[in-house]
Amino acid sequence: MTYDLPPRSLTLVVIESTVCFALAVASLVGNTMLCLAVYRNPRLRSTTNLYIIALSVGDLICATLEMPLTFWTLVVGRWIFGDGVCQLHGFVDVFSTYCPPATMALTAFNRYIRIVKTGYYRKIFSPWRSKLWLFCVWFLLISYLLVARLIDWQRYDFVMGFAACSVMHYTENRKLIHYCLVVSLYFGVSFLVITLCYFQIIKAIRQHQLGVGPSLYRDRGAEGLQARVTVQEIKISKTITCVLTGFLLCWIPMWSLSLTNRFSPVPVPRAVPLFVSFFIFLSSSINPVIYAVTNRGFRREFRRMVFCARGEEAGIAHEHV
Repeated sequence: MTYDLPPRSLTLVVIESTVCFALAVASLVGNTMLCLAVYRNPRLRSTTNLYIIALSVGDLICATLEMPLTFWTLVVGRWIFGDGVCQLHGFVDVFSTYCPPATMALTAFNRYIRIVKTGYYRKIFSPWRSKLWLFCVWFLLISYLLVARLIDWQRYDFVMGFAACSVMHYTENRKLIHYCLVVSLYFGVSFLVITLCYFQIIKAIRQHQLGVGPSLYRDRGAEGLQARVTVQEIKISKTITCVLTGFLLCWIPMWSLSLTNRFSPVPVPRAVPLFVSFFIFLSSSINPVIYAVTNRGFRREFRRMVFCARGEEAGIAHEHV
């Protein structure tokens, strides 16, 4: 295993390092503010926002444990942190790859039940059941990754193209099993759920807006109890749609590269996998921006945090004067 990056010009080192540093800072600041917004404002502590915060926590893990090490590797031109840190870095890399799609699938299913099958919402997504769904998704993935590493089923090695450590398979059979268990479930099933759920959500909202279907504001559930979907719920669904769109756009380069590596014998230039890594980091950075632009509650809370911080700085400056 080689730990060195290929020779680069000073200009290229500066550009690569600066982009990685900017993405890390944006992800760290934005997702921290997102978590603080929910902590400060009880009105934002909804079931759907539970999954948003879970996604944000996953992004924070990436921003604190993965991005800084990749940044420093790009600065010095080689991996200098040893094999132990590489194992942790690779674990976080794989977790950050597979966990977000599954969390978004839960979010999409939550929105589907809330908009399309409103009467079942409180039964399926009660506060404790919502946490249980999330716990199961995260626990199963973490358990698999830990057990697979502890029994030496697979390991993590430094990948020069990504300037990061990632999973390596000892045999093709183990690689096939890994893809069948993890990729099919956390990618394939997740995106199938997302597609089907949002197809029904968009269809229901469009029918309501055109007045050709039953009103979303009044529905009857399985127990005959009247339930309501507010305008705010529809806006939240549209916000989640924007988040999913941004995520898909950021991950298209990774899927394209995976297919290219799988079926093409021609190696790609080093800039391509690094470009893909930056897009993955970007997916961890743009969600707070989307929430700030499309969600009034988060936007108001972000504004309060920014202006309160400015107000405290102005007050301290005034005291010194």
